[in-house]
Amino acid sequence: MIQRTTIEIDEDLLIRARAALGVPTARAAVEEALKRAVADSAEERAMHRARQLRCLETLEEHVDMDVLASREMWR
Repeated sequence: MIQRTTIEIDEDLLIRARAALGVPTARAAVEEALKRAVADSAEERAMHRARQLRCLETLEEHVDMDVLASREMWR
């Protein structure tokens, strides 16, 4: 769902945000900023940690831990 809204935005800040985010329009800048804000939320961080933990729990299935721990690996 898309909601049309009117807001006042500092024009210089918007220009800098568009450049920093690498987006061509004001709408794209606002949407990207909102996406990044959501990604930074506590819930998103918790879900990310859970995915990392699941990955670590299966690490031995994908990596030879003896090789990883050996001195040979880190020369």
